[in-house]
Amino acid sequence: MTMSTPHTFDIGDPRRRAYRTRLRDGAFTFVGSRAVSEAIVHLVGAFPKHPPRRVLLVRDPGAVATLAAAALWPEAEVTAHHFDAFEHKSATANLDENPTPLRPGLLLAPDLPVGPFDLVAMAAPSGMESLLVRELIEQAHDTLRVDGRLLVATDRSPKRLRKVVKEVFGRADLQGATRAGGVVAARRRCEDPRRRDHDHVALAVRGASTLRIRTRPGVFSPGRIDPGARALLSSFDATPGSRVLDLGCGVGVLGLCAGVDAGPEGVVMVDSNARAVAVATDNAVANDLGLATVVLRADLEDLPGGPFDLALANPPYFSQGRIAAAFARAAARALSPGGRLLMVAKAVPAHREILESFFGSVSCSDVSGYGVFEARR
Repeated sequence: MTMSTPHTFDIGDPRRRAYRTRLRDGAFTFVGSRAVSEAIVHLVGAFPKHPPRRVLLVRDPGAVATLAAAALWPEAEVTAHHFDAFEHKSATANLDENPTPLRPGLLLAPDLPVGPFDLVAMAAPSGMESLLVRELIEQAHDTLRVDGRLLVATDRSPKRLRKVVKEVFGRADLQGATRAGGVVAARRRCEDPRRRDHDHVALAVRGASTLRIRTRPGVFSPGRIDPGARALLSSFDATPGSRVLDLGCGVGVLGLCAGVDAGPEGVVMVDSNARAVAVATDNAVANDLGLATVVLRADLEDLPGGPFDLALANPPYFSQGRIAAAFARAAARALSPGGRLLMVAKAVPAHREILESFFGSVSCSDVSGYGVFEARR
């Protein structure tokens, strides 16, 4: 059974639904607060008409491809995988807003689920970490049944993507390829797994301790400890017995080094990335700091263990200050009177303005070319 009538879906903030995106020659219209990404447009356009039985969607933050798959194949078992708790929350809200006869399953997890699936459909937009793309294509191969099909869509020239898919699957075909994007398709031809280990170990020296920090693709600064984090590490000592909050912990290097200083019992590390939380938890155990608490949160809500004496933050730069503001807001709520937030940044004037909107006392030091802010509650 397949879809025969057009569908309109409402997604995103209902107060800001100014964009209408038509997919599959008007079979689907998505009305939302932003246009649907070109990678998702290409992906949905490449969905086969013949209904697969089990479908896995990967990298579909707004649930656009998930809703389209559920409408196109109403009898299929559709599962959507997310790394990020915020994206998972947004996808859940969009599914609630647009009920389908057979509700897709949403999975928030560090890795793709075990199959077998008949179809894995994935978006790989420009800017996505290349090693993560390769790892997910390898995992997609292994979760497909033999003769199961992979579709990977991008919003840039798919030639490089095709090369990766061909290396993993043995063959890769282009569908509608242009400089503005396209889809690479492949089928699993053998039982042999293709997943490789892309993890690396970086070292962090803290006093007399040397921490072995495992990194993974898809978690900030894979293969090394970020220079911004190193600048922040050189700027603080946590008092023994103090309570420390690591906001956006990634692999956990800041929180675990603070745990060496203060003792791990008072350390809480939080991230929205399920893979980051899993890796940080493993790193805590591997370095005998397993009493530290690591939590997964979409909006930094309901943080355990406060109030805190010290908060640490190394926000990503791609969000135009949105995540830095979220970290500052959370720290202002979670710190005890007189508590400190230390935040490292490259965009010093912008981050100073953000921090001064939440804290009365803000100072900044130049450390190895980074601005290390100290804000007191």
